[in-house]
Amino acid sequence: MLRFYTPLLILQAVTLYLVYRNNSEQRWYWFIIFFPGVGSLLYLFDQYYNRKNISSLTEAVKEVVNSNHKTEQLEKALRFSDNTKNKLNLAAAYMEIGRYTDAARLYESTLTGFMEDDPGVRMKLLEAYSMAKSYEQAIALGETLESEKTFKNAESRISYAWALHHQDKPEAAEKIFLDMNKPFSNFKHRVAYGSFLAATSRKPEAKVLLEALLEEFEHMSGPERKLHRDVNREARNLYNTISQK
Repeated sequence: MLRFYTPLLILQAVTLYLVYRNNSEQRWYWFIIFFPGVGSLLYLFDQYYNRKNISSLTEAVKEVVNSNHKTEQLEKALRFSDNTKNKLNLAAAYMEIGRYTDAARLYESTLTGFMEDDPGVRMKLLEAYSMAKSYEQAIALGETLESEKTFKNAESRISYAWALHHQDKPEAAEKIFLDMNKPFSNFKHRVAYGSFLAATSRKPEAKVLLEALLEEFEHMSGPERKLHRDVNREARNLYNTISQK
């Protein structure tokens, strides 16, 4: 039985990392977590269906192996020297490999002394709470961050909006998304808003939003388009998915 579960857990860890690295839709996280075998295989088929992408998948698996090695080294560093820097480095590594609860514990442990009210760490903690499905904690922390200027357009505010959504507070969630919906900026925030609209049965509105966003990408200069190519791909994939249904 153990021999069966170990490969399954490895497959789940690899696909969760790929979802994170590719900025894929949040629904893939839940599907892979709740249906590890089927969900992982469906994601791999959806994302890596031709020879070129198989090569990309091979490289991604190598990245996962390297990430695990990096995590082990950071764990050793923390055991050797229990300080804030090492905790933050390890927490970030845990986030990359999907160990959100462990990351949250580390972020929590750094919020003491002069770091107690550090906005940057609190925003990272909010993301960890949200990804760990600790939505009530994420919302409580998000409420305290709303007065921070750096939080207004931070990507971690997306996690706050999603936490509100998952706690059946769609009006509050949309208020946050609307506040971040700014033309020619906040691209990730606006793709997330498109996902929110689609998730709340408002696909026509989602398509209008994504069409405007894709139009902006078309008018970008070459270097700028390259800088935002990942979110551009995510927006196009979401638009195509919505259009097919």
